[in-house]
Amino acid sequence: MNYEELIHDISNINNTSLTTVTRAVNKILTIRNWFIGAYIVEYEQNGVDRAAYGTQLIKKLANDLKSRKIESLSDRNLKNFRQFALTYPALAKDENITAFLSLISIPFNALQIRQTVAAEFKTAPQNLFPALQARELENPSLSWQDSNYYQRLVSTISWSHLVELTRIEDTTKRAFYELECMKSNWSKRELKRQINSMLYERVGLSKDKEAVLKLANEGQIIESPKNVLRDPYILEFLELEEKAAYSESDLESALINHLQEFMHELGRDFCFVDRQFRITVAEEHYFLDLLFYHRSLQCLIAIDLKLGKFKHDYAGQMNFYLNYLKENIAYPHENAPVGILLCAEKDAEAVHYATAGLDNQLFVSRYMVALPSEEILKQWLIEEQVRLEKQFYL
Repeated sequence: MNYEELIHDISNINNTSLTTVTRAVNKILTIRNWFIGAYIVEYEQNGVDRAAYGTQLIKKLANDLKSRKIESLSDRNLKNFRQFALTYPALAKDENITAFLSLISIPFNALQIRQTVAAEFKTAPQNLFPALQARELENPSLSWQDSNYYQRLVSTISWSHLVELTRIEDTTKRAFYELECMKSNWSKRELKRQINSMLYERVGLSKDKEAVLKLANEGQIIESPKNVLRDPYILEFLELEEKAAYSESDLESALINHLQEFMHELGRDFCFVDRQFRITVAEEHYFLDLLFYHRSLQCLIAIDLKLGKFKHDYAGQMNFYLNYLKENIAYPHENAPVGILLCAEKDAEAVHYATAGLDNQLFVSRYMVALPSEEILKQWLIEEQVRLEKQFYL
């Protein structure tokens, strides 16, 4: 071992240890936050003198805790803790409580809830938080959200992520973003971006909407090429003016310059292969804009960028590329390549007639270079869903 190796090894040990400590502290603080929120909820439901404080409870509580030199428990934080407990009442289940107590080394009898004298409020030792358990019975977790799932949730996702997730009321929608955070390791900024760009709704815009939203195997989304597709793709991170005069090569260059953000927008398991991938047939050269590989689907993903509205000849060109990739580039063990045409505009009927009968899997999605308002995007999604579900006849 030389001196440089010594420096490297010590640095590696230090950085790894700090990362482990940070994760452990985050987990313990997250559990603490839930317990504090749970106590507040129980007091609001069963406290003998709760009426005396009413809506000012959180503010008074924060001030009194501060007077006792207890920091980081502002009224804003206490409100977040309370919302956390209300959003995740399943954490009050016996098996979750037991697992949490072992992590933070608190004896069970130290957490007994002081109940009113009334018999209906008396709590057995194994039922610490009756109000939250009643809430869980009214709105139960999804079938696969068991104790292991929730322990993984608080161990993997940071407190700041969880605060964002508590603002999502729909259980399935929130579970979708929980899973994406755990599997894609999103930053808080990326989580907020995906929520604001309505990723859940855009994925659900697939023709096979039920398959996209079906969660099984501990929440794994059952994937197929059409479920991987998003529509529209939101590319606001490119910082292009919505009606600016830019070319397809400008768009491609901007995507490569923001490859990390683009990979997030594409979704999990996309691996970049090449840009301007050359295809040579009969001594003529053709260039595919972007080529990716998808690990879960185990296939190549060809992406071609088009500035204007979808035209039927785009489908023929992409089908040409896919046939070449299938015969000359894809390995024998891989599935057939998939093509995605990214267009500024598309008409569902034109797409239907242009792609019907093709052997290859070819999809057309719209891209938007600016994030529209939630109301406009929702309306567009509704209109597009109606178009997609419409049956076309010759």
